[in-house]
Amino acid sequence: MCRKLISTALAAALCAGVAAPSLAAGGYNDFDAITSHVNLKVPARLTLTRPEKDVSTSAAAYFITGGSDPDEKLTMNGEAVSGRGARGSFGVLVALQKGVNTFVFRNGGRSEEINITRGADTPVTITNIRSAVPSFDCATYSGETISLQCTAPSGAQVTATVGGRQVALKQAAATAVAGVPATFSAKTTAGEVDGTRNLGPVTYTMTYKGKTSSVKSAGSVYLTGSGSRLYVEVKNVAASVYKDAAASAFIETAKGGAVDYVTEVGNMYHLSTGGWIPKESVQPLEEQVNIRNRVSDVSFEQAGSGEYYTFHGTANTMFRAYMDGEKLYVKLFNTTGIADYEDGMADGSDLFDAVRVTEEDGDTVMQFLRSGSRRLWGYDISYDDGDVILYAKYAPRVSGGSQPLSGVTIAVDAGHGGADPGAIGIPGTGGAMEKDITLASAVAVQKRLESLGAKVVLCRTGDDDVDMNKRMQITLDNRADLFISLHCNSLAYTKDMNTIGGTEVYYFEPISKSLASTLSANVAGYTGRTNRGAKQSNYRVTLNAFAPSVLVEMGFVTNPTEYDSMTSRNGIYQTANAIGDGVLAVLGV
Repeated sequence: MCRKLISTALAAALCAGVAAPSLAAGGYNDFDAITSHVNLKVPARLTLTRPEKDVSTSAAAYFITGGSDPDEKLTMNGEAVSGRGARGSFGVLVALQKGVNTFVFRNGGRSEEINITRGADTPVTITNIRSAVPSFDCATYSGETISLQCTAPSGAQVTATVGGRQVALKQAAATAVAGVPATFSAKTTAGEVDGTRNLGPVTYTMTYKGKTSSVKSAGSVYLTGSGSRLYVEVKNVAASVYKDAAASAFIETAKGGAVDYVTEVGNMYHLSTGGWIPKESVQPLEEQVNIRNRVSDVSFEQAGSGEYYTFHGTANTMFRAYMDGEKLYVKLFNTTGIADYEDGMADGSDLFDAVRVTEEDGDTVMQFLRSGSRRLWGYDISYDDGDVILYAKYAPRVSGGSQPLSGVTIAVDAGHGGADPGAIGIPGTGGAMEKDITLASAVAVQKRLESLGAKVVLCRTGDDDVDMNKRMQITLDNRADLFISLHCNSLAYTKDMNTIGGTEVYYFEPISKSLASTLSANVAGYTGRTNRGAKQSNYRVTLNAFAPSVLVEMGFVTNPTEYDSMTSRNGIYQTANAIGDGVLAVLGV
């Protein structure tokens, strides 16, 4: 029987509550073991979550959401509500007449009434400063303008102070109601400095209703003198570099620690090596740094998971690289000296037969020709105080028997966490949110993969704030063979969300496409959701080039049926099985 038929049979068996058929890796009859940790909260009684109270809106329709007792009939104005999940979550799109629209819901002896007035939107007011710019360290040149902006209550008086200079901000537009969020902005001309200087964060001061308060921006403003160069260092583990300032085409991935100087400042920085990089991806440097790399030696080392080439040099230079069926191509910008070591660079390699080295206008291009005894799985480039280190990863080897993934390392990332809840589902904050669903799912996937013999590294093990760089670094430090980041999708409740759902998986590197396609089909098939397919996009966690890396959108938390499935033990069990079988398929088991 082919794998597709086995997978379909498994899903059907699970839904029917009967024993699952035997898979290539062994029968999955361990429901309690895989889902024993799952206890995701979903209100199982009548409650309205959107809106929670009477509201006014200018819209002609409204998607009302809430929870209910799934064992009792749910009605709205006497009519049965059909858009319900297995755990009682529901959503219903209602048309609104002008004036007051009253909706009465009844379920299991309980009733809730909500009034939605079609007229003007209910104003939301604030009393503090928000969205203070800049949110990250950024730089400009002397004589150029510095843009200052924040959100504050309409009618407030706001000033900004940067580098000892105070500027009054203007409200972008008048509002009918005082106190609603309004944009305040101003521009000031940057003064002259020598070199590059950190002016510090911007202090925004607001006077509103007789009270004065201040906040500082999270990022600082850097200023580079008109006769000086602005140097930047990549601060993210991986960052995208684009062909133009509109980010219309991707050129390369820059790695943390790489340095270059800026030739033009716009909404992004234009680098001397070509391409535009987002300002939030790099750190402006106050000192001038060397970007000319002279390699004085090349060393080679084999490790358990791959091979390392260390180019002992003088600068952390930018690079451009890719791999195909014939070679690994690496271009090191502003680098010379490697050509002296071309002969013998492939000696001892199980991946490459030869390395061809050429110098082009002060840059070095290396082509590692692939025909060794081991298969190249991926690559990574890192820096160590002027040394450039190329890591070429071996393809993982799988075994037979009941634990075919023995020796394979897989990083599983539960998206969001801590102060970042991710998407808010049908019950609002009163039920499981995206961060809760992804963690419960990640632990189940860990258990399934470990049952198949894999070593599994969780990037988040609790309700913690783990930034993107740390998640990617954990994956790299463990030399993972696969990286799977779990997320939940969502959309604004402007349409009938009962009709919008499905699974989609994002990837960037070509080596990740097969994993993305397989997981999207498997998760959709095992859970009964629509397969929205594999989609290429440069989300940060998909930029790993040393191993297939994907971001899985398991389903929509704004769809009642999918929300209830993703929070249920059975839905999470099916997802774990789908990912386990998907990994087996991709690795050829």
